[in-house]
Amino acid sequence: MAQFNGFEVVKRYNRPSILLKTLLEMNFTNNGTYFNPYDISACYILPDTTLTNGSPDIYINRDSSATGTDQYGKLNASGEALKVATYQNILEVSAYDPTAVTASGIFKQDDGRYAIVADGTVFPEFSSLGLSDGNYFDAWLVKNFETTEASAGYKLYWNKFTVYQDRVLTFVEPYQLTAKNKLQQKYLQLSSVETLRISTDIFVANKNMPRDIKNVFRNSTARNAQIRIRKRNPRTTGLITDIVDWTSVGVDVSSENTILYTWNTEALETGDYIVQVKYDLFEETVVSEEFSLVLR
Repeated sequence: MAQFNGFEVVKRYNRPSILLKTLLEMNFTNNGTYFNPYDISACYILPDTTLTNGSPDIYINRDSSATGTDQYGKLNASGEALKVATYQNILEVSAYDPTAVTASGIFKQDDGRYAIVADGTVFPEFSSLGLSDGNYFDAWLVKNFETTEASAGYKLYWNKFTVYQDRVLTFVEPYQLTAKNKLQQKYLQLSSVETLRISTDIFVANKNMPRDIKNVFRNSTARNAQIRIRKRNPRTTGLITDIVDWTSVGVDVSSENTILYTWNTEALETGDYIVQVKYDLFEETVVSEEFSLVLR
């Protein structure tokens, strides 16, 4: 599981449950950089049922009478009636507490990066639907720029996620997993700020395991990822210097088990560096090989 202000959460693509804390993230960019919208008014959770069939269109106000007004494209009456949770107020991540009123907030993780924590224990309307393997939309009501023009006002951004009533997997023999990592970069320009990407390929050796269960293990099963960066000093002491000791701060894991870490090299020197990651995979702790990375 991932951590959010010290509490365990499950990301949207890692088989969450209605009664677990599901982290729903939203990233905003403008002209190639992370971007803070003028206002994120709310985030709504709405069910994706046989009526919607994967499209939120029936929830959206497209009435011709609303054309050119700030109501066009927002939730219509059906959407207002069927939303099961509403999140408001921009807060810092440090304010998140699942037992407090802040649980219904929208949290700013960094510039352009926001999140909510969908939790059926906080919103009874969410959990009361009792959907097994239920599909939902998270709709973000956003005003990107300060303007009075209705056509450039608030708009909804739609995403999807699925919750599972039963997250337990069973198999008739011990799971046999093998992981292989690869650092995607080999050279970086000194003083650059770049996101290191360490891909993770997970192989399931159980021959009799169904493909759908194998796919579950391939989708974001790397947990508690950490990174370490060291520098080789062959021309001076010959010793290896710790630049970033083992840390989980700033480390993220994508839905494809790629480990991400944004590294600022501005205060460093040219030379050969060593990048290494470790993470939990099932009951094992995997320590990757050492990857060479050159700052030049």
